[in-house]
Amino acid sequence: MRHHLPLFALFLPIVFCQLKNGASSKDLGGRKRPSGGIDENIPVIEIRGEGAPMSSAQIRHLEEMDNGGPLDIKIEKTFVPAKCPHQSKRLDFITFHYKVFTEDNKKVYQTYGTGPVTIQLGTGMIMPGLDKGLKGMCAEELRKIRVPYRLSRKSKSKVWKHIPNDENWLILNIEMVEIKPFSLDGQFNFLDLNEDLQLTNEEVQEFQKKMRKEFGKTWKNEDIDNVTAAKYYITYFDVNGDGAVSENEWRTVMERDQKLMDDSKSKEKGKKRDPAIGWILDFDNNGVVTYKENDEAADRFEAGPNILPNEIKDEL
Repeated sequence: MRHHLPLFALFLPIVFCQLKNGASSKDLGGRKRPSGGIDENIPVIEIRGEGAPMSSAQIRHLEEMDNGGPLDIKIEKTFVPAKCPHQSKRLDFITFHYKVFTEDNKKVYQTYGTGPVTIQLGTGMIMPGLDKGLKGMCAEELRKIRVPYRLSRKSKSKVWKHIPNDENWLILNIEMVEIKPFSLDGQFNFLDLNEDLQLTNEEVQEFQKKMRKEFGKTWKNEDIDNVTAAKYYITYFDVNGDGAVSENEWRTVMERDQKLMDDSKSKEKGKKRDPAIGWILDFDNNGVVTYKENDEAADRFEAGPNILPNEIKDEL
C-alpha cells in the first residue's frame, strides 16, 4: 500500500543505487554487485532497508539520484537452464506461471493450481514492467522481477485482476513454461478464434472484446469503434472481396506490408507495429504507429484503406 511517512522517517532506510548510465557504485557510495544475477542490459535501482514501504518523497529522492530518471525494474535470475535454444523476445508467444508479492513480501496470488498465462510479448497484454522483464528468458528459467509503481499500471481485466495496483513495488516470481517464436502461422492462429482458417467481421470484433476483457488491452484512441475497426480490417485483408479473410489472403497482405516496412527509411517516432488487430494503425506502412496516426485512426477507419488488397490478387 502507499504510505505517507513523517519527515524524520524518510531518513530511516539505507538506499543503494546501481546505475547503468555511466555512473559507478563508487560515485553513489554503494557497493559493486557481482555479475550474473541481474540482466546487465536493464538499468536497475536496488533498495535495501527495513521498516515501512517507501513514500512518494523517497521514490522521488531515488529518481533524483538517478539523474532525474524514473525507477526501473530489477531482475534476479534464480535459475537458468543449461540449454537455451531460444530466448524470449518481442512478438513471441510465451506461457508462464507467476507468484505475486506485495513490497512487504506478502503473497497475494499465484497461478499454480489455476493454470499458467499465455501472452504475446511486447504487445501491451501485460503491465509494462513485466513486458520488459520477461524478455530474454529461456524455457524453464526462473526469475524474480521487482516492478516499481510506474511500470505496474494496468487496466482492469480477468487475467490480471489479482495483481494489486497500489504498491510502490511489486515482486513477481516467474517460471517460464514455454516460448513459441513469432511466425505468421502462429499469429494467424492467435487471431482465428474459432480455428476455421478464416477471419470474419464478427470474429475480429470478438477478438477485440477478448483482449479487453481478459487482458485489459484496448485502443489508445477512445474514439475508435470496434465495429468500424473490424470492417476496416476485413476490407484491408480481403483480397477476393468475399467478406472473409483466408489464411493465404492474410499472409499475402502481411508479406506485402512487411516489404514496404523493410523498404521504408522513416525515422518517425512512435510505437512498433502490433501484428494483431493494431496492424491497421500503421497507415504509412513504415513499421511505426505515430501519435498522429493514432489520433486520426477513427476518421481513417471510417474512410477505408488507402491500399486495397485486390492490387495483389494475381499473387494468390
